[in-house]
Amino acid sequence: MNAGLGNETWAAGTKVQRRGWRLLPLVALLALGLAGLGTGSASAATPPAPFKATVTGTLTPTSDSTFALAGSGKAGSLGKVTYVGNVQITNVDPVTGVITDTLVETLTLPNGDTITLLCQQVALPIRPGVYNGSDQWVVIGGTGGLAGATGSGVGETHVDLNRGTFDKSSTGTIAIGS
Repeated sequence: MNAGLGNETWAAGTKVQRRGWRLLPLVALLALGLAGLGTGSASAATPPAPFKATVTGTLTPTSDSTFALAGSGKAGSLGKVTYVGNVQITNVDPVTGVITDTLVETLTLPNGDTITLLCQQVALPIRPGVYNGSDQWVVIGGTGGLAGATGSGVGETHVDLNRGTFDKSSTGTIAIGS
């Protein structure tokens, strides 16, 4: 007894398959397409490039444990930037005076594109009201041509609470996404 099921023919216990061979090119194309999906977004980003920024400005206490920073500077190949930062003190050692804090800083290019960094800092007292800090940072956001940016690095900050000033330098690598 023969029963036709698509391109398969069943005949007295003998199975002859033709459909499988015709589907092979389709399966191969599908596999290549799925493999390509995994590489598309990675190839759209630029490779990590060295990043260096230096900014100076003023700081203003906004509460007992927060400060607002505002300034300007240069961010390597990105050029001139304006800078805003918000510091949240997370701990002050009562014996040594060492401060740990979190800083979210945004650098804005003249065209309005931004890149935002999250810094985990430790600041050592140098003399009353003056601190030198070091941090580790990671990119947490970007807008415009900097949307999708990734990167990380380290930073150094000098803060003079008596004068209300700061200067900061950051180095690391950043890859611009698209």
